[in-house]
Amino acid sequence: MSVYYLSLGSNIQPEKNVPACLELLKSELAVQAISTVYETEPVGPAGRQKFWNAAVAVQSALTREKLSQHLRTIEARLGRTRSAADRFAPRTIDIDLLPQPGYQKLAFIMIPLSEIAPKERDPETGKCFVELAEGLSRQGLQKINSF
Repeated sequence: MSVYYLSLGSNIQPEKNVPACLELLKSELAVQAISTVYETEPVGPAGRQKFWNAAVAVQSALTREKLSQHLRTIEARLGRTRSAADRFAPRTIDIDLLPQPGYQKLAFIMIPLSEIAPKERDPETGKCFVELAEGLSRQGLQKINSF
């Protein structure tokens, strides 16, 4: 069994889609921890709606590739359609399997992640998640709820 870290995001009915995603994750995977949910400013072109973001730790016997495929099916069940044309398109839910390149610089990923795995080390920098989060601005992040 491996522990995997997920980053969740939604800017289409996030008050409905984030809890629905968390319930699906709980019913299909061994959820170990869930961070606070934060409302965050969107990345990309101006005029986009704010996101709700959270981090989740899950334990699974699936390989990284199989887990990633399973997460895509959960996204699809929640109405997510992917478009290569606009990577900043609004979405019902986005579930990213971490780490990904550049994630250490994104407060909407690192701050929730540091809550659930503060002592976990980033494979690229060797720094603890909490150390990486401390160096990021919390401007634009507002706590919504804990689930």
